[in-house]
Amino acid sequence: MSTTAGYLARRAGQKERVRLLYRRALKDTLNWAVHRHLFYQDASELRDKFEANRNVENLDVIDRLIEDAEAQQRNFQHPDPYIGSMGSWWH
Repeated sequence: MSTTAGYLARRAGQKERVRLLYRRALKDTLNWAVHRHLFYQDASELRDKFEANRNVENLDVIDRLIEDAEAQQRNFQHPDPYIGSMGSWWH
């Protein structure tokens, strides 16, 4: 695999991990929100955290940021998550 292809494959993997991480974190945010208006505020803050690192270019730094965020998300998981029909909003 050429260097460029390796770089692109690594970036694609990172983008997918970030997408899945954001989705899981957003669902966990909804689990912790007592009221919908609180969820919107928390979701906005979550988005800001992701956006703050949007322009990081160093692949090793990106990997570290993803690993740190995944660890935070695991610690933030609700012990009794909502399980049910959430409509098409999450699909």
